[in-house]
Amino acid sequence: MMFNRKTPQAATEAIQHAGLGAMKSATNGATRVTTGNPFIKDEVQDKRITDVPTSLVSAHASWKPAGSWQGRFDLAAWMRLPQGCPVPLHLALRYTDQRGEHTVMVDICKPGSYKSVLLNGSIEVVVSGRVKDMGLYLVNLPTDIPLGLEEWHFQPQIKR
Repeated sequence: MMFNRKTPQAATEAIQHAGLGAMKSATNGATRVTTGNPFIKDEVQDKRITDVPTSLVSAHASWKPAGSWQGRFDLAAWMRLPQGCPVPLHLALRYTDQRGEHTVMVDICKPGSYKSVLLNGSIEVVVSGRVKDMGLYLVNLPTDIPLGLEEWHFQPQIKR
């Protein structure tokens, strides 16, 4: 279990130390990551593991139906990995508001042979207008890694 005391720089450093290099696709701006490791499949993607109901943000004490606001939330995801994970797992919350799409890194887990993992953290969500879409993602996950989401939660630190 790792607690979220990491900055976005820490996530970038973890990717670099794991031997992953990112390059932008010229077609759609998506990030394609190559591992450079012959034992790890080079095809990766951001995998949406669950939808987060946008109504959950309105439970925060700072929530406003219009305009800008920000609030801290506790977020956790417990996942089952039947074959372990040969690469770091990066949990992120991705949401869309009036300013566009935003990704907030939550937690990073080192590679290992463990069969389950808890990724969790305290994050700050900065919103402009209404949240249109929200989901939990595993970022830069090789497409051939089997996993299952056991349980998750997304709760405001200060409730109405």
